[in-house]
Amino acid sequence: MSRLKLPLYGKILSWFALNLAVLALLFFFFLKAQFRLGLDWMLSGEPGDRIAAIGDTVSEEFSRVPESEWPARLTDYDQKHGVTFGLFNSRGEQVFGQSITPPPEVMPRLIDRRPPGEQQPRRPQRPVSKRPADAPPKPRFMMRAGDPARYWAGVHLDLVTQDGSSLSLVMVSDTISGGGLFFDLWPWLGLAGAALVVSALLWMPFVRGITGFIGTLNTAAGRIAHGKFNERIEKGRSDELGELSTSVNAMAAQLGDYMREQKRITADVAHELCSPIARMQMALGVVEQRGTPEQANYLQKLDRELQHMAKLVEEVLAFSKAETIPDRERPEAIDLRELLQNILAREAPENGLKLEIGDIQLHSLRNALDRGIGNIVRNAIRYAKDIEITGKAENRRVLIQIADRGPGVPEETLTRLFEPFYRPEAARGRTTGGSGLGLAITKCCIEACGGTVTARNRESGGLVVTVDFPTDCR
Repeated sequence: MSRLKLPLYGKILSWFALNLAVLALLFFFFLKAQFRLGLDWMLSGEPGDRIAAIGDTVSEEFSRVPESEWPARLTDYDQKHGVTFGLFNSRGEQVFGQSITPPPEVMPRLIDRRPPGEQQPRRPQRPVSKRPADAPPKPRFMMRAGDPARYWAGVHLDLVTQDGSSLSLVMVSDTISGGGLFFDLWPWLGLAGAALVVSALLWMPFVRGITGFIGTLNTAAGRIAHGKFNERIEKGRSDELGELSTSVNAMAAQLGDYMREQKRITADVAHELCSPIARMQMALGVVEQRGTPEQANYLQKLDRELQHMAKLVEEVLAFSKAETIPDRERPEAIDLRELLQNILAREAPENGLKLEIGDIQLHSLRNALDRGIGNIVRNAIRYAKDIEITGKAENRRVLIQIADRGPGVPEETLTRLFEPFYRPEAARGRTTGGSGLGLAITKCCIEACGGTVTARNRESGGLVVTVDFPTDCR
């Protein structure tokens, strides 16, 4: 199962969100410990204001209607706010609302201890007017009590019953939120979301600078891994990433020098081998003329070995020169159909390969395309059958596919097919395996034209080699 790829910026934001979650959890446990000690401190904030406001609303509304309607009005409040409302007299007895049994800790809070002058001695003859904004707050309380624990809040009202008893409004909830009356969670969630968004915006320049530079490093490293040893990273940082870019540049330079030296030595050795091989072939020809019939068989084997060695040296020389193709060739006008037909006439005159291609005109390196595509066709003929070649041009690029119905190659070897001297089957003999330079030369030729070459196995069996290059090679 493939792992989920998360960008570095996403990981940093995820860790920041986790940090916020941990802080919120610690804050929650702190509040929970505080709630057990008492919640009266919340009355100085918005919860106290909401409790006082609903007390004023109940006093004003209930003073306008007869007592017989108060239970129905309380039920409406229950449904509207999601908590249980009840009216208690100054002796702690419930007189209206759904039955509530206050725990012992709540009972003392229900007794109206206001001086007699502040209590209403009788039921007002007119509705209670709205309290002034600067009026002192009425006695209120808020606490967590009972078993199981519930949240209790209450406020003494400017409201009396027909018998002259002053009333207190009690609100009970199973949760600290109390339907938003006791504690409103949404502002806190909004604050956390705003903190996350602001932090993301503040961190964006810093993180984008890091991730952008890492992306540049990754791209450069990928190009170096594909043999582009002239790739360099511009030094724009003075931190560890800047030191890393310096190391990558030095590594690319050393690898480039090493590969150039290796190819130079290989080319020199191959060039030096040409003369002795030619002399050996000439000497062998003389020996064949003077040899006996019994020696002919051995001399033929020796001739085949020399021919194989000569071909190998020729391919090594061709590979060493492949990277200098852009310096030795100039782009010219090419009819792609004609080019492919010439390749098939040379590589497979009697094979009957299927060619499907439209009229495509190019401006590219003729010899490079001829040799690169020719090597692919030669490999396909050697190892497979039912070969199909298709080509099309889209968005100023040409896509050519050479597909066959052969055995294919192991999946783990697909990325190495175009490496020098690599053969997917180590057990192949020289008569079937070749030197391992044909596809490496193909890669150099196609890259000289500004393109790429890739290979994949067909689901129904066989191999598909795809060549992609621009219509105009500059």
